[in-house]
Amino acid sequence: MNWKTKSLIQRICSALPVGREEAYYFLQRNFGELRYPPDPLPMLKSAAEIFTELHDDNIRIQGRRVMEVGTGRRIDMPLAFFLSGAESVKTVDLNRYLKPELALASARKMAENRDAIVKTFSAIAEPGEIHRRLDSIAGAASFDELLRKTNIEYHAPADATKTSFGDGTIDLQFSFTVFEHIPSEVLVGILKEFNRLASPEGIACHHVDLSDHFSHADKSIGPINFLQFEEEDWENINSNQFAYHNRLRVTGYESVYREARHELVRWKTYNNEASLAEIKNGFQLAKQFQGIDPKILTTTALRVFSKAAAKKDTI
Repeated sequence: MNWKTKSLIQRICSALPVGREEAYYFLQRNFGELRYPPDPLPMLKSAAEIFTELHDDNIRIQGRRVMEVGTGRRIDMPLAFFLSGAESVKTVDLNRYLKPELALASARKMAENRDAIVKTFSAIAEPGEIHRRLDSIAGAASFDELLRKTNIEYHAPADATKTSFGDGTIDLQFSFTVFEHIPSEVLVGILKEFNRLASPEGIACHHVDLSDHFSHADKSIGPINFLQFEEEDWENINSNQFAYHNRLRVTGYESVYREARHELVRWKTYNNEASLAEIKNGFQLAKQFQGIDPKILTTTALRVFSKAAAKKDTI
């Protein structure tokens, strides 16, 4: 779909006086990507890659108490943690976007593809344990039962900057392609909340997609397409609940982590060479992005592992 058409649909749905989410979901289910059966495997493979990196830093998933920021439509990531041996997952979302029918369909797809799932997580968990956990998923007759069997809690609407969870009760705060949809001051609040929630061995792991999300569906534009728009023009396109993207570059995220007083454990960036070539060939940048190192502008993904500030530093 052309990105301008998608943007218009998002803005129209967001402007409805009532039923905004229902209207947008109806369009996604009947005309968008949600009209196809869920395929959780790409998400599980991304999870396994991240979990392997955590293991490389001597951080195990087994027995961990996890908090996910930004649930979305399904619970693929919480189920990835469950399959890898996590003790529990609390998944938090500002809006109640989760659809039980999609989550159940995705879980059943996992249970039907055991060999692929076991292979995906074989470097992280023992195959027999993965099979036992897949049995739990396969045996769930309802969404509520699925949550009970996997020890996943869904909290929405909920504020990730001010949760009801107890001090020191979270071992791992996690998000996957969520931080880019949140204003910088709120990101600081989320990380500061982890300062309170973190257990002594607690770690935060966040994977951020810095690319223009419209480019995911519209291949006629590139990952930095949104950097051409002045702030006022971008707000007209972007300032709705279905499309918001903060456009922060890596330097902006450095400031967020610094303000939250997190200690960086791993800072991994992913650069897009095609976008770098675009800039070198005269891509017109908005004023706020002019004069910035093109390598910073064309960093289109960021993965950060960080430790919460020491308790004495948060008082």
